[in-house]
Amino acid sequence: MAFDEVLFPTNISKGSSGGPNWNTDIVTVNSGHEARNQNWADPIHRYNAAFGVRTQSDLETLITFFLARQGMARAFRFKDWTDYSAANEVLVLTGAPTAQLIKTYTNGGQSYVRNITKPIASPAMTMRRAASSFTDFTVDTATGIITLTVPDITKTITGITAADPGVVTTDGAHGFSNGEFIWLHSVLGMTEVNNKLQTIANVTSTTFEIEDTSAFTAYSSAGTAEQYIQPAGDALDWSGDFDVPTRFDTDSLPATWEAFEVNTPDDISIIEVRDIA
Repeated sequence: MAFDEVLFPTNISKGSSGGPNWNTDIVTVNSGHEARNQNWADPIHRYNAAFGVRTQSDLETLITFFLARQGMARAFRFKDWTDYSAANEVLVLTGAPTAQLIKTYTNGGQSYVRNITKPIASPAMTMRRAASSFTDFTVDTATGIITLTVPDITKTITGITAADPGVVTTDGAHGFSNGEFIWLHSVLGMTEVNNKLQTIANVTSTTFEIEDTSAFTAYSSAGTAEQYIQPAGDALDWSGDFDVPTRFDTDSLPATWEAFEVNTPDDISIIEVRDIA
């Protein structure tokens, strides 16, 4: 999918209408009872930018932006002025060095978790670990994926057995515990374990068990075992602003001449986009 990391003109989006849309089928029987089927796990946001065009200059800006995006062909960022910021939003951690930015909406005992894929670079987002400022991270503003840059524990691997389960040996006491999640990388020979999250068991001071490695390539040398914030460990939260990934939902840009220097587009539909998995 062609995506241009450019922002739809904010002076126009500020006057636009729109918001989230769900897709639900409702069947009502003769008794008046109904069954509801939620077809989408996530809503799709829709907007009409026509309401934000107020001057001839706005229209010219919109036409230029529309032509550069080639109608529906190229997606872009859109600022939803009704919902564009997050404050102390707790992330879902897996023990891996990466996590997806999210925003959680809770009401009446129900929650909806939204993936935030287009955080903005300026003003910069901030993070806290256990409510204290946290700076050991980077963020991909094109995906909303954060990467933790400093593990809590780093140990050098000196051996991995080809067995079920595989046994990893480190160059000294590692400090890991049973049931923790450990990230392995840079292993030579047994490359199948690289960049994988392992739940470890039968821990000793210098060894721990991982997955079945009996069919893997023999271990040669090197490798690193890292421990990052655990799922049941410190809370990691973020604050910042974000955009919505969108595209035009039309290949035409009709406008009506109303008066001197006043031209109004009839309908400029914009729709949220999602990558095809």
